[in-house]
Amino acid sequence: MKLAVILALATLALCCSPASAAICPNFLNIIKTLFLDTLSSYEAAIEFFVPDPDMKDAMVQLKSLVNTLPANTTENILKFTELVLKSPVCA
Repeated sequence: MKLAVILALATLALCCSPASAAICPNFLNIIKTLFLDTLSSYEAAIEFFVPDPDMKDAMVQLKSLVNTLPANTTENILKFTELVLKSPVCA
């Protein structure tokens, strides 16, 4: 559950930063693939940003941890992310 809270807070910080006028669609794709798609789809999504080997390894580890979350936890994290993105704070 701690991982879920960390991911939710990181998403909130990145998506609602006053410095960003719009959310990068590729970032949203990465979040979607992190929670919903296969490891190979996720690796393809992160390759868009050309991560170094250490970053890629860390992201694969994150995907492995996310895959261990119960389905209802994953669903609630995605609902929360959608709630944050649609909130007036992020508008």
